[in-house]
This record gives sequence, structure tokens and C-alpha cells, in this order.
Amino acid sequence: MRALLLVASLLAAAPVAAAPDANALIQKMRDALEPPRASTRTVKIVLNAVAPRTETVEWTAGEARKRLADGSRILAVMLAPESQRGIALLVQEGQKKPDLKWLYVPVVRRVRTLVPADAHQTFLNTDFTYADLGFVTQDAQYEVIGTETRDGVATTKVQGTPRDQWYYSRFVLWIANDTSLPVREEFYDPSGALWKVETWGQVTRIDNVPVPLRIRMEDVRQGASTELRVSDLLWDRELPDDLFQPGKLPEAVSSGVWNR
Repeated sequence: MRALLLVASLLAAAPVAAAPDANALIQKMRDALEPPRASTRTVKIVLNAVAPRTETVEWTAGEARKRLADGSRILAVMLAPESQRGIALLVQEGQKKPDLKWLYVPVVRRVRTLVPADAHQTFLNTDFTYADLGFVTQDAQYEVIGTETRDGVATTKVQGTPRDQWYYSRFVLWIANDTSLPVREEFYDPSGALWKVETWGQVTRIDNVPVPLRIRMEDVRQGASTELRVSDLLWDRELPDDLFQPGKLPEAVSSGVWNR
């Protein structure tokens, strides 16, 4: 009896591991996906063949990232094919507010400010929206809902509930325990049905920074998918601040930063 009491007292005195903080995990994921180092990369956009598309379509974009005094920015510029060349999307980190976005289309010849309602429109008829190409959203409530090995990676599972649920009712993230990078994210429509799945793969260390080189978005309902294939990533680039100004988007495609 004394032995049982001793064991019980030892168990009661043993420290209980604190549950991971969901917001801290999301912040670590943001830091892993969006390092503050200025960079450029080439992104191959691959639209897989599915009706009404009869063949796989491939485009090439240049992407630049930099942290400015008023927040981080992402610039994506279409480089090829010629029919898409010059289309440019600029995203400024919202910092507790929705991201600011500007779009330039050469045919229209003007820079358009995208309002929040535009965020979930598709980018060039791909399976990615403008919001998907921006920063990790902070406008949601997160909670840890478990741990799981996903695609051979030990992960922590986090559920996010957006403040406005007219587009997504919730989303579920699997975050790698070792790199803090996302492995998979599931998006659910307002009725609670699974709508889209985003996966990150082919993680490679470049200058000791783990980077996912393949990002895939699948529309479960339509059976369609689009893949982003990253290459030629260069860290610590000297990038002019003007490159990340909305008024400079018409000139972005001719910038020398896209030439290695």
C-alpha cells in the first residue's frame, strides 16, 4: 500500500507538459515562410489539365520579397508567356489588418487597388486566390487540435476560424515540428464541406534556410490543381524600395532584378 501511495504521489508531483500555444505556432510558421531577408526567386506556375483545360499550361513569374519600414512586401511579375508578360501583383503585409494588394494588367494600363472582397478571386484563373499568394492571415482564431505524422513528418495540427466566414468556415493546418513550415492546409466552405487542399513539399535548405520548392493547391470539388515550382532562389538581394511601390508596377517587368 505504501508503495502504491508513493507512486501516486510521484505521479501527482510530476510536471505536466503545457499544451503548445496556437498563436505562437502560427507566428513561428510565418517566420519560417516569410524570413525578413530580401530575396528573389523564379516561380513556374503549372495549371494541370482538367476540363475545360485540355492540356497542362505553364507560365513563369519572377517574385521579389523585402521588408520595408511600413511592413513586408511581396511582388510577383509574370515573365512568360508573352500573352501574360507584365501582369504584376504587389502585396503589402497588413499587420493585424487585411493585406493591401495592387494589380497591374498591361492591357488595361492602370494599377488597380484590390479591395478586401477581391482577395478570394482567382489569380489568372489558377486554383490560387490573391489571398493565397499573400501573407499568412492573422485575422483568425487559432487552436491546437492534436499532433499527427503527415507525409512522414511529425506535425502539430492547428485549426483556424476566420472572423468573416462567408468564404471559408474554417481551415486546418499541419505544421512541421522541426522546421515550423506548413505541410498541409485544408479549407472548408461555409457549409463545412472540404473545398481546397494546399500542400508544401520538396523542402530544401538554401543558405541554411528550409524552403518548400513545390506548393500545390487542389480544388477538391472541381478536381483541378495548380502547382508553384520555385527555383533560382537568392537571399540577401540588393532590391530598390521603388520596386515595391504601387506606382512602379507598370515598369516592374523590365527591372534588372529578374536577371541573375
